[in-house]
Amino acid sequence: MGAILGGFTLKDKITAVIFISLALFFLINAMLMPFTTEYGKYGAPGIVPIVLSVIVILLNLIMMLRKKQEKAPVQITNGDRKKLFSFENKRLLISVIFCLTYVLLLGHLNFIALTSVFVSVLSLIFYRKKPILVILTSVLVTYGIYYIFQKLFLLPLP
Repeated sequence: MGAILGGFTLKDKITAVIFISLALFFLINAMLMPFTTEYGKYGAPGIVPIVLSVIVILLNLIMMLRKKQEKAPVQITNGDRKKLFSFENKRLLISVIFCLTYVLLLGHLNFIALTSVFVSVLSLIFYRKKPILVILTSVLVTYGIYYIFQKLFLLPLP
């Protein structure tokens, strides 16, 4: 295993630096694109790459700077490993079915309601902590996505 820096391996830090570098490259080039078009500022070709580059930079900075809590290594027997593998496979299958169901219902049901339920259920399947917080966060994230696409990017969602 690589050298540990703040709870994360050196490989994690190097990966974050590489992604930050790539995002900076795209950010600089997106800022060189014209900001005025016949469609106004929302039609500028660099807006989406700028937003996405900033998000990638911020997330990788967070990954580089946060400290992971150290936990004592857990010994897993072969029987426990098989049970864990079976449990994880069931969770994966449920997630795939739920994703397919979401895609099939998208456009037929209200986007905000459907996406809030989708994000909540997937978060509860994998995160399994504080259901009220998970549901509240899912609704807020869905409204955020809806606002960004409808108001900033002027792209209608189903």
